[in-house]
Amino acid sequence: MPAGRPPTPTERKRRTGNPGKRQLPEPVVQLAAVAAIPAAPGTLGEAGRTAWDRLWTAGQAWLSPTTDLDVLTRLCEAHDEREAMRDQVAADGYMVPGSMGQMRAHPLLSEIRAVESQITKYESLCGFTPTDRARLGYAEVRRASKLDELIARRQQRGSG
Repeated sequence: MPAGRPPTPTERKRRTGNPGKRQLPEPVVQLAAVAAIPAAPGTLGEAGRTAWDRLWTAGQAWLSPTTDLDVLTRLCEAHDEREAMRDQVAADGYMVPGSMGQMRAHPLLSEIRAVESQITKYESLCGFTPTDRARLGYAEVRRASKLDELIARRQQRGSG
């Protein structure tokens, strides 16, 4: 990963008026969209399957089953691990007796933070943050203008 501050998402640059007056990239999609969500691997639990469906649905326009399957599988397995650890902490409590009988934070809490950090890295690799989508030149979050709303209503009336 490059060092330094992460790039500003393109949608934020457009909202602030692009004070540097640098040319902003147009959102361009070169990948074919996923026709159907791939079958979830049998190794996934409930949390992993839920994440699998949600992530493939959200990223179907830029994810490729050929190249992204492995990293998305690891991402969803990490969701399963996180859920299992959270369940264990809920059962044991946040504070547990230490080796000398003193109360201390549950050791899985630090493992949960490590898995959450890994989940964030996997999500970033798959383009699920605004900065990563801007870096990929894919998507911009933009509020619909009144004109956009009027055009959409007119198209709905014409097709209905």
